[in-house]
Parts: sequence; C-alpha cells; structure tokens
Amino acid sequence: MSDNKKIGDKELAAISVSVIVFGGLMFHWVAELISTLDLLELAYGTVKLFNNPLVF
Repeated sequence: MSDNKKIGDKELAAISVSVIVFGGLMFHWVAELISTLDLLELAYGTVKLFNNPLVF
C-alpha cells in the first residue's frame, strides 16, 4: 500500500480485478458442478451422493 495509508489507484485496480476474476472462477466452478450433477441425473435417474441402502 501507499505510505499515506490510503488505497491508491493501482491497489484499487488490483483488488477489483482479483475480486472479479475470483468471482468468475467460482461461478464457472459452480456451473460445472451443476451440469455434472444434471448429467449424472440423466444417466442414472437420480443423484445420490452416498449409496445408503436405508434411503428409499
């Protein structure tokens, strides 16, 4: 950071770009997870995370 404890233009740009990139990556990861679960549901009829025989 700058010497006067204020966020400068370069620091603000770096923080905002990192937040945007991180948000985009998280959105992409969640979208891939949802599409994978949809494909599993199409293939097997249901999505069970654990093969529990007590679940009917």
